[in-house]
Order: sequence, then structure tokens, then C-alpha cells
Amino acid sequence: MPTEVRLSSRVNEDTLFHARKLLLAEIEMHADAIVQLKGRINNLSPTTRLPPEILSEIFTLVAVDNYDARRWHYCGSSHAYKWIALTHVCRAWRDIALNTPRLWSRVVITRPDAAMAALARSRKAPLWLTSVLLHPEDFRATMLCDTLRGESTRLKELNISGPSRLVQMLSAGWTTPAITLEKLTLSSDFPQCDRNYVLPSMPVSAEIFSREVPRLQHLEIHRIAIDWPNPLFCSTLRTLAVHSRYDMPASVKEGEFRKLLDALERMVSLENLQLNEAIPRLLDDAATMGRLIALPNLRRLDLFADASESANLFRHLSLPIDVQMIINGRNEKGADDLVRVFSDQLSDSTPLCIARLAPLYSSQVCVKGWRSFVDPRDPEAPEPDIQLFLDALSPLSRSLQALVTESTFFSQLYHFEIQCASRNWSWSALFGRMPELRVLSVIGHPEYGLLPALSAVCDDDEDHAGIVPLPKLHTLELEGLRFGCPHSDHESQYLEKLIDYLAMRCNHGAPILRIVLRCCVNATSGDVARLRDIVPDVQWDGRENIEEILNEREIDDEAAEEPEEILPDVFTPLFPDDYYDDDDDDDDLEFWMIPFGF
Repeated sequence: MPTEVRLSSRVNEDTLFHARKLLLAEIEMHADAIVQLKGRINNLSPTTRLPPEILSEIFTLVAVDNYDARRWHYCGSSHAYKWIALTHVCRAWRDIALNTPRLWSRVVITRPDAAMAALARSRKAPLWLTSVLLHPEDFRATMLCDTLRGESTRLKELNISGPSRLVQMLSAGWTTPAITLEKLTLSSDFPQCDRNYVLPSMPVSAEIFSREVPRLQHLEIHRIAIDWPNPLFCSTLRTLAVHSRYDMPASVKEGEFRKLLDALERMVSLENLQLNEAIPRLLDDAATMGRLIALPNLRRLDLFADASESANLFRHLSLPIDVQMIINGRNEKGADDLVRVFSDQLSDSTPLCIARLAPLYSSQVCVKGWRSFVDPRDPEAPEPDIQLFLDALSPLSRSLQALVTESTFFSQLYHFEIQCASRNWSWSALFGRMPELRVLSVIGHPEYGLLPALSAVCDDDEDHAGIVPLPKLHTLELEGLRFGCPHSDHESQYLEKLIDYLAMRCNHGAPILRIVLRCCVNATSGDVARLRDIVPDVQWDGRENIEEILNEREIDDEAAEEPEEILPDVFTPLFPDDYYDDDDDDDDLEFWMIPFGF
């Protein structure tokens, strides 16, 4: 009896297993049928009617946009291949994606499996390769070297970022020729991860890619040492950007400036040149005296360095007449020389029509200029053709004096815009540089020196006796002008002076024909009417921004509401000698070493 029970249970188990197997097979068959039915439904959608070539091009554009946006650089490696979600829509799209090598040719080395899969699917398509290395032991460094060793012949663009010493060490192992490489970017933007960031390091290997980069057109070096004789500075370059650390050891070696000139002389096709703290100091002027480097194809020049270093490089360059220039001269020493050389460069180019002069960050002054007629107030106005930034730590700084005494690029201006802020510009000397000016825009409330400078009659020069400054000026634009104090005792004080000086210009045959008033303070319709008695065309925005005056009772009430602040008994010197102690302690100088504007 027990034997029969065991046989019966075994038969039941076999029967259940067989029945279960049949059911699973039937489920799988129905699942395949459902997939096929869903595929037939997908075939009815408009997107499936597009030819595979069009879908392949669309997929590639999405991948290119994701790669160029570099969102993964800030959001993590999970964003590097976010476009791959396109392959999960349907089987047809996945088949098209897998048969499009260009779609997989932009490789970001994140996880080894993902990078290897992308490299395999890209087949023989041109390769864009990016890798962000975080530390010397990063596993991606080994994979990067292996990839460059095996795929350098189809490499079109290479972007490497990481600790400077690691990048320099890896460059010595990249010995395979890169005959198709067009763009190379080497960057060390992670000083916090580089313990030796502030220490001298070896430059990029001179044997990189076995000196064979015949198609290299775009080169960017960020905070990584490189010698100017390096073969990467080749004749095929069109864009060069070198950002160095301030005062790197290589920049103060004798002969480095001459090597820079040699490198620029080789780059005859250069269109965009950007040097940030990368201009070596000129230690031996005799070795480069009289040497002139022609860059006939240059379209944009961007320099950031000491004013004296920028002036030294400027002096040795021959530039096209329409080149766009952004010059940032740090330190006031050499500012007069930079302004002089900058003026000489502009004297051989198309003259400026529009210019803007304004303070920047309380310690800089900025000049922007356009060679064509544009509205500098328009947010959609084109980028200025020239921009000059100079350090100006005081109202009497050498930079401001140089702009007034050495500049010649204001001579053909049609429209000049100046922002007053807290600076007292040398109005008379400045206007003397603009004999052709027609439109003057003043932003902010100017000092009283502006009005006399506009109407002062020249008596010193016999050739210009009886002539007022800016004789061709016909339009005056005033923004933020304070017409006067709303107090009844001295109301419209500035307006009275403005009317007097406008009348003075009329008496000397140089009247202002048009005045534009914007956001003026304490201006009323009656004030504007008085201006119209002298100026034919007065345009006013109609805004009456009248300052409020509190009476004595309101002032006392507000003072009673505020808690009294107890200030410590601190001695505030009127003169430096009042602050010094007899012990001549160096700490006493800290009070008087605070820069102007801070």
C-alpha cells in the first residue's frame, strides 16, 4: 500500500510539472503575440513612417547636443548617456540606433563597461573622447591610455580634465600619431584634488602623439604647464587658448618671450587667440627689439595679464584692421604704456563710432567700443569690437590719467557714453580727445565739473580761441540726473546751472539741439518746460521722482523708534601721522593700506 501511494504521488507531480510547462509555453506564445501586436500598433504612428536615415540623423543630433552641453560634468556620470533612452522606445528604434555608428562615437569614459560598449558600437566612425580624472589612482586613467593607444587613428576630439601632474604624466604615454585629431583640450580645474597644484611641475610631453597632429585646429590648455616649442603649437591651429597659473616658473625664464613669438610666428592660420596669465616676462628687450609677428587671419584677441606684459606682446603684433580685442591689464604699473600701444594698434584699424567708459568693481575702469553704429543700451546689441580693462584704485590713478593723456582712439567718436558713479572724471581733458562727438550720454549724477567742461571757451590756443569743447555736439542724454534738492531753500539748484551753461553754448554758436531725460530725480514738468525754452527738442520719460523730505517731528519719531547704538570708543585719525605709535609697529600701516573703493 505505501508503494502504491508513492507511485501515485510521483505520477501526480509529473502531471503537474508537465501541465505547468505547457501553461508557461502558452504564456510565452501569447506574450510574443502581444509584442507583435504592439509592434503593429507602433507601425501605425507617424514617426515610424520616417525613413531609417532620418531617424538615425535625429538620434545623432540628440546625442551630440547631450555631449556638447556637458551636463554630466556637473550632474554626474549618469547624464553622460542620458540620450540612450531613445533606444528603449521600441524595437525598431533600437535596431536603428545599434546600426548607427555615429550615434555611439561621442564617448565619455565613466564606467568601463559603458565606455567599452560605446567604443565597440561606434565601429570605425570618427571618435570624440572625454574623460574627467579625479585623482592619480583613478581607474579611468588606465582605460584612457588603452583607448588612445588603440583608437588614436580615428580620434577627432579629445577632452581631458584632471590633476595637472596626472595629465602631464599621461601625456608622455600618448605616443601613437593622431592624424585625424582636430581639437584638443587639456585642463586642470581641480586644484583641491591636486596636492602639488602650487608646486612646479613638468610640462606636457614634447613627444605627445609622436609630434604628428597634422589636422589640429583647436587647442586649449588650462592650468597645465606647457613649453612654447611644443609641437602642439603647429601651423594648422585656428584657435588657441592658454590659461596658466599666475607667475608660473616657466613664465619668468629668460628667452621664454622669444619662444612665444616663435610659436605665434608658426601659427599663420590663427583666428582666435586667448592668453590668460600666459605671457612670459620680457627680460631681454634686445633679443626681440623690432620684431613684428603678423597674424593676418586673426579675428579675436583676448589677453589677461599685467599691463606691462600685455603692452610688450602688443608691441610685437601686426593685426588685421577689423580684429576684435579684449584686453585686461592688471596692475597700474605699465598702464600708460598699454594705453599708448593699444591706441597705436587702433590707429591702423577702422575708427570707433561708439564708446562707453565706466568704472567696474570699484577698482577697475572699462572702455568698450564699436566700429559700427549700434545702440549700446540695447541688450541685443552686438559684442563690442574692443574692450579695455584697467586697474584704477584711486580717482587720480595712472590708468585714468593714461586714458585721458595717451589715448587717441576717441578722436572719431560719434556717440560717447560715460557712467559717472562716484568718480570725478577729468572732463575737460577727456572732451578734448573727442572733436567729432555728436551724442553724449551721461549715466548717473555728474559732478559740477561736467557743465563747465561742456561750455568752457578756449582762450589759450590762438587757433581755437572762442571755440567751446565738443563743437559738433548736438544731443545730450542724461540718465539719473538729480535736478536739485526738493528743499524749498535750494530747489532746482543743478537745473539752474544746467540752463546757464546750455545758454552759454548757444551764445558761442554751438547749441545743444536735443536733450533726452531718463529717470531723473526731482524733475517736474515745469523744469522740463524751462529747458524747452533753450533746447528745441527735449524728450522726457515723464517720471517725476521727487525725493521725500521728513519734517522735524517725523525725524524725531523715527529716531525714538530706533534703539540707540552704543559705539566703542575708537580713535579715527585724520592724518596718517596721527595713527602711528612711537614703537613704529608695522600693524599700524594696515589702516592706510585699504585699497580705494573698498
